[in-house]
Amino acid sequence: MREGRNARDENISGQSLDIIFVRDIRLETLIGAYEFERRQPRTLQVNIEIGRRALRACKTDQLADTIDYAAVVGLVRDVFASHGFHLLEPLAEMLADRMLNRFEANWICIEISKTGIVPNARDVGVRIERCRGSEVR
Repeated sequence: MREGRNARDENISGQSLDIIFVRDIRLETLIGAYEFERRQPRTLQVNIEIGRRALRACKTDQLADTIDYAAVVGLVRDVFASHGFHLLEPLAEMLADRMLNRFEANWICIEISKTGIVPNARDVGVRIERCRGSEVR
């Protein structure tokens, strides 16, 4: 998603990390800082990277030994259908927490964006990175 030093490099340094990614997930949800934004569903775009120290599928070639892409999209769909947030930040945090736990990930990067909100900007959004055991206070 971006180059350079990031939380993955700083918190899991010295260990191999296999990364599964799912890009350009587009789903509708009710969200917005202002009431008028929440009157009808808005399409959000989500990009996800999930890092684990070793995916056994590299050796076994078995779906059961990796992260199923469809399960990632399904989790996003479920969260989008049930959350009550106004802002993208807590939505991204909830997704990160659930994915870290469900997929036994060591690291995750989630980017959520929406288009047509700010004049003269194509899209706006948030990108968060979390590592297993790190908590936002």
